[in-house]
Amino acid sequence: MKAHDRNQSLFSLWVRPILLGVAVGVLCCTLLLLLMALVVQTVDVPRGAALPMAIAAAAVGAFAAGLTAALISRRRGLLLGAVSGLVLFLVVLLAGFARYTAVDGGTAIIKLLVLMAAGGLGGVLGVNRRRR
Repeated sequence: MKAHDRNQSLFSLWVRPILLGVAVGVLCCTLLLLLMALVVQTVDVPRGAALPMAIAAAAVGAFAAGLTAALISRRRGLLLGAVSGLVLFLVVLLAGFARYTAVDGGTAIIKLLVLMAAGGLGGVLGVNRRRR
């Protein structure tokens, strides 16, 4: 029975919060990107603003992912948030590879750092949030 309890605790402590957090993060990121696409179509936005806008949308998604993971787990907010940001980065990276044949390495490193930091911040705030 111990092996079953250990696997269940691994799932409930790590996998479930991260997967649910990343799902919320992907949803937030997608909605923000749709909103930004609408803004770009209606307002004259410089072409160079597309990348910072995409990184900002991904950072908000990572923040939401970390916050959700920490609220579900109620512990290890920084670590869960950073891992949620990392997983969201991998999802964004895979989406980038699906659209483009190559991804700029410098931009990928910046996205990785920003998403892990935003996810970690969301995780810390999620754990330290007051309960009602």
